Parts: sequence; structure tokens; C-alpha cells
Amino acid sequence: MPKRILIAGLISGALGLAVTAVPIFAYADSETLPDFSGVWARTGEPHFEPIAGDKDGKPIERLEVKSRDAEEIMAGNFDNPILQPWAREVVKKNAESEIALKHVYQADDSCWPIGVPAVINLREAVQFLQAKDRVVILYQRDHHVRHIWLNREHSAKVEPSWWGESIGHYEGDTLVVDTVGLKAYPMSFVDPFGTPHTDKLHVVERYRPINDDKGKGIEVIVRVEDPGAFTMPWKGRSLYRPNRAPSLEEVVCAENNRSFDGSTFGTIPEEKTPQF
Repeated sequence: MPKRILIAGLISGALGLAVTAVPIFAYADSETLPDFSGVWARTGEPHFEPIAGDKDGKPIERLEVKSRDAEEIMAGNFDNPILQPWAREVVKKNAESEIALKHVYQADDSCWPIGVPAVINLREAVQFLQAKDRVVILYQRDHHVRHIWLNREHSAKVEPSWWGESIGHYEGDTLVVDTVGLKAYPMSFVDPFGTPHTDKLHVVERYRPINDDKGKGIEVIVRVEDPGAFTMPWKGRSLYRPNRAPSLEEVVCAENNRSFDGSTFGTIPEEKTPQF
């Protein structure tokens, strides 16, 4: 028996772990599957672009605001017909707050997972690990980790969670990811305009390597359905390009999760009377 296998067996036995025949992160066959290796970053505006000619609804787009602070104002078009009346009022209120220079805080402002599909529009690095049984997406923001399970079916009863349950498969040069079970909470937004969703949210992402006049990239097409918040399914596009840094950087958001005025999450609890 080769020495390295013997040592691995002894270590696994000492730790009480079962030795598996295939490493968890054995790379998928690069000759037949799209290659997402490297480190990538979101480019362009941090919201979904409409897809010309598509029959589904269009994503919420940014309002043009005449202000010297226009670059910092994330106000969405609340007249988009995809919005149900209650969701329209939420987007409208958020837009009015942003225009009044009252920032609408989102989950990542307090180190919470931002969820799908909004996470696609974060302007920070991401890395894809392609294994035989899953694809793992590492987000530089707060070191979030997302597992996409391959060649499985959705669970009979999905327990709602921050990232939901993502099941994927490959269609030629495209990774298709189907996600359900996304937790609905006050900061459940699908885009940077504070567009809400419900627990009926269903997202399908399609990741495809491209090579155009600007070089390599990963095109991401998302299709969003939520009969609790939207009047119709809608579809949008985002793009990743190679990141300038060759690796993910360390981000420690938890040390700075109280640097806002508390207008969204409420005031920080304070004990004014000693308990002893």
C-alpha cells in the first residue's frame, strides 16, 4: 500500500471518519463541461439588464434621477408591470427614500446573506468550485458559501433557508441552477431596489462562459417566478468578468455590523437597569 494512502487511512481512523473513494472536491471532467475556473467579479450596473425580445417580464430598472448624488441613489422603477400592488408600494417607498438621500438598508449592510438572485449583482469577487456531485460558489462578501447539488431532485419538503435549496445540471456549455425554499423576511429583496419576494420565490439561473470583444466572461441569465409578489415571471441578465486579484480577499463584515442608524433593523438593544 502506498505510504500516502496508509497515512490518510490512519488519520481518518484516528478521527473516526469514513474514508471515501472520491474526494469531495474532485474536479468535474473539464473536456465535456464548461470551465468556470478562476476568480470573477460583477461588471456594469449592479442590477439586472433586460433581455431584448424575451417574452417574459423585464426586471426592475434604475430610475434616472437628476441629482449630484445620482450615482449613489438606487431608486427602482416602481411602475414596472411585473409588480403586484403591494410590491409596487414597497419599491415606490424605497425609491422615494433613496431620492431623499435616506439610504434603504439591505441584508448585506448588516452582514446577513443577501440571497438569490440579488447576490449575483454584488460587485465583489466570486469563485466557482466544480465537483462531480456539486458546484460550490464562494462569495468574497462575508465569505458566504453556496452549494449547488448536481443530478438530484428537489427535496419533497424544502426547509426555508437563506440560500434555499439549489439543484443544478449542465446543458451543453451552460450550468442551470434551480432554487426554491428561499426564506422570506423583511430584508428579502431580489435586487438593489428593495424589490420584495415571498416564500413562493422560484429562481432559475443559467451560467455560460462567453468570449466577446471584451474578452472572457460568464453570462448569467435569471428567470424569476413568485406569484406572491409578481404578476408574471421575469427575466434578467448579468455579467461576470475576470477579477483583477487572483484570489478572494478577506472580508470581516461582522466587526462592523452596527455602523448604520438602525432605521431598518431598529435600535440596538440596551440594558439600562443592571440585572445584578
